[in-house]
Amino acid sequence: MKPEEQSPTNTYEPQDLPANLPMPFYVCQAREPHDVLYANEELLELLDCRDLAELRTHISHRVSNMVALEDSVHIQHEVNEQLKARHDRFEHVHARIFTRMGRIRYVEFSGRLVRAAAGSGREDVFYCLMTELERQPVGPPIAKDVRDYVVNHIDEAIEKHWIQIYYQPVIRTLTGNLCGFEALARWIDPHIGFLAPFSFIPALEQTRQIYKLDNFILQEICRTAHQRLEKGEPFLPVSFNLSRLDFTLIDVFQAIEDTVAAYDLPRDLIHIEVTESAMARDPGPIRQTMDRLRAAGYEVWLDDFGSGYSSLNILKDCTVDLIKLDMGFLHNFTDKSRQIIASTIDMAKRLGIKTLTEGVETQEQADFLASIGCGRLQGYFFGKPQPLEGSFAHIASQDRGLESRKWHHYYDTASSVIHQTKSPLALIDFADDKARYLYLNASYAEQLLGLHYDRSSAEEALNAPKTNIYDTFREFLQIARQSGKRETYFYIDEGNYVRVMIEVVLESAGHTLLLMNLKNITADHERLEHTKLDTNLRYLYQFFDSIHLIDFDADTIEPLFLHETPGADILLTKRHGWQALLSSFGQKHLHPDDRPRYEAYCSCDAFCRKLAAAPSGQLHDCFRVQDQNGNYAWKEFTAMLLPNTPGRRLLTTIQDIGLPALTMQTMLQESGEVGNVPAGMSLAALLWKNLQQNSRLCYFWKDRERRFVGASKAFLAYYGFRSADAIIGKTDEDMGWHVDNGPYRDDEIAVIEHGRVIEKHAGQCIIRGVLHHITSYKWPIYQDGQIVGLMGMFFDIDSVLRERLKNARITYEDGLTHLMNRQGLLDALMRYEEQWQLHDRPYSLVLLGSRSYKRISDSYGEKVLKDLIRKKASHLRKLAGKDSAIARVTQSMFALVRGKSRDGEVEALTQHIIEDLEGIHEIDGNPVTITVQCGIAHSDEPGISGENIYQTAFTRLQHTPRK
Repeated sequence: MKPEEQSPTNTYEPQDLPANLPMPFYVCQAREPHDVLYANEELLELLDCRDLAELRTHISHRVSNMVALEDSVHIQHEVNEQLKARHDRFEHVHARIFTRMGRIRYVEFSGRLVRAAAGSGREDVFYCLMTELERQPVGPPIAKDVRDYVVNHIDEAIEKHWIQIYYQPVIRTLTGNLCGFEALARWIDPHIGFLAPFSFIPALEQTRQIYKLDNFILQEICRTAHQRLEKGEPFLPVSFNLSRLDFTLIDVFQAIEDTVAAYDLPRDLIHIEVTESAMARDPGPIRQTMDRLRAAGYEVWLDDFGSGYSSLNILKDCTVDLIKLDMGFLHNFTDKSRQIIASTIDMAKRLGIKTLTEGVETQEQADFLASIGCGRLQGYFFGKPQPLEGSFAHIASQDRGLESRKWHHYYDTASSVIHQTKSPLALIDFADDKARYLYLNASYAEQLLGLHYDRSSAEEALNAPKTNIYDTFREFLQIARQSGKRETYFYIDEGNYVRVMIEVVLESAGHTLLLMNLKNITADHERLEHTKLDTNLRYLYQFFDSIHLIDFDADTIEPLFLHETPGADILLTKRHGWQALLSSFGQKHLHPDDRPRYEAYCSCDAFCRKLAAAPSGQLHDCFRVQDQNGNYAWKEFTAMLLPNTPGRRLLTTIQDIGLPALTMQTMLQESGEVGNVPAGMSLAALLWKNLQQNSRLCYFWKDRERRFVGASKAFLAYYGFRSADAIIGKTDEDMGWHVDNGPYRDDEIAVIEHGRVIEKHAGQCIIRGVLHHITSYKWPIYQDGQIVGLMGMFFDIDSVLRERLKNARITYEDGLTHLMNRQGLLDALMRYEEQWQLHDRPYSLVLLGSRSYKRISDSYGEKVLKDLIRKKASHLRKLAGKDSAIARVTQSMFALVRGKSRDGEVEALTQHIIEDLEGIHEIDGNPVTITVQCGIAHSDEPGISGENIYQTAFTRLQHTPRK
């Protein structure tokens, strides 16, 4: 109910009401939230309420909560239309209402808008009459006694499992395999039989008991998943729907977290659905909870997208992982409805949102949704909701496979790169040296047809050994893998000149996902008109890396041929602003010393002036171009004005000149670009600058207060610092990287105070979380005969051994993470124990364990598990590597040893580390759920010694409560 005018006040005088009305009557605000201001005895009796306060509590101060949720939108629309047409009146509006006791009543509403007089201090209100009906005029036929039964027996139904979970299949469009389920509730009662959801869900919502049902569904999903996984039986991700009331009645986030943790499940097995209408009606609390769930690693889905009035606003204001469209809201499967669905799916993908269409009932609908790249499909065409075992059996009867956990990300990514385009587009899965089409659009199929292929024969051609197509495809696939960019190649197929653009989208578990664009250039008449190339002359292309056409008047550059030219991402298609594009190419791919000459070479003025003066009408120069491996090679650049063409056009080529190394060195020397010392810089200063930047020696210098003033680039890199700002002005004690600072401090004082030179001082230093054995050298810096500071350097003995024994295993290093291993940890504990015993410097040992490794390895394989371990090690280095020795002592356990400065410090750091590690929700795009347990022991605890500190920490870790 939305009148055009609204009053800012809440004042209302009940003595102005009509008296002795023989039917239920109430007055409510004309503005949101339409709270009830007055209700007569007849209305209170009808709604099972004792007084107005109880009524307002029952409906949460909102009249719309009195009405069945499925009727509320219809009622609001009808009332608003009648208010406009009937001069602020409405009548004969039918709806279902629910009493405080959960009973259903069928009623008819009538009423009028009463506008407050100007200056009266009152607000506009609605006078409403309600008439109870004997028959049901709206909604599905539901008996009142059934509603009462549901409300009074929900607890018993849950306890005795009269409510059962049915699972409807969700199908991966690209493969036709089962990739998940939606969980739906069915009430199978021993007394009154089968109850459909519309028979019990509205009653539970109106009586604020819906959270009981939704929590039971979650519990049943997790219990079933845990049982099946424990038995080694398959279980796929399941989505379930939450009512909007759940978000106000319970802590939804904590309820889900506690249940998933209790059954020890990965979070990516549970997807939460929220309807669009719920989001539009009360977005605040729901959005906050959704954000928390997503941050914790759950997927949040928006259900019934497009069925309401605020679809785009919700996408603008909220972040969701997937939208569900219902074919049902487009009743007629027309061209218009197809375009709406295609545009919606394409928009979602461009926003990074996955897509699922439910209500699919025919092969025609399924084929269309596959053609536009909808990621997942659901509907009776694939299977009705039924108990889990029956659903699995139905899928097996259709010869559909089960999509394992490690492929979810792969196929989600594959679906995400399919967009609506007129360009020929295909998606290829390459594995075991076989290429397989996952998807191709109509334009790509048309190109294949022009080359006399269909989908099947094109696959055969790609996989036929010892053919040009086979060899070229695999050659450029490897190039695309290495470059990580789109690569272009050309080949000739029965006289047709074909251009192929290939891009690696994702590599996972031995499979490579490729995006492919194919164009028959021979059939492109516009291209032929530009190039005028004879069939035999096409083979001359092989002499060039690239050929481009520059149109001065149109300010464009257009590729005619691309082979292995770096910068193909810049010069791949016809584009405007040729000078800026060539300049960008030079900045990215030419040797820094050649860039000034290149800028002069390719400017518009230079082209025109030099070409006009050149007898041959051509301009040549040589530049060093960086290849895909980072090496520079000399290339010849040629520019030639095209005569007898409209406007001013220029043909440019790049080709390898293949000069011997000696000749290239001579060219470099003759160019005057090496051997010269910059003006204004002494040779000594130049040598010092180069030594500081390029030497592998780790050296540093300090002032008389032992504070760092500077360090070599190698020193900073060794400790993982981006710049000297991290150390300047600090002492070793400030950095905290020595187990025992005393000997180093004494050495530096001796250097500064007495001019001593320190050589071969052996010790230990923490470098990125690893305790390294080093040998250091230090000597005084003199200025005018006075010591003004010190200079020093160190050698990492572990690194020296590694270089000398390249094939030998370093005793104290973990080969996977390059942290310390178990032996390294024991050595570190011995060093810290010595400091505790000799100098009363306490230390702490922290053990961090995880129980999720086996499940991750089983789901995704060894590579993903190793990447997870490496990622954890990286996080630990970042959080504690500056002043803690870190080791990986088993596959699933890390250890930290650090000095203890004050009580509670280690515990606070450990909690921060746990939160950080548990915040890892994906590895290589694959969702993971990490739980971390810890055990902490301090050397200054009663009863703790060097002999039992590890066992104590380990025992405490084992007794950490399971999350």
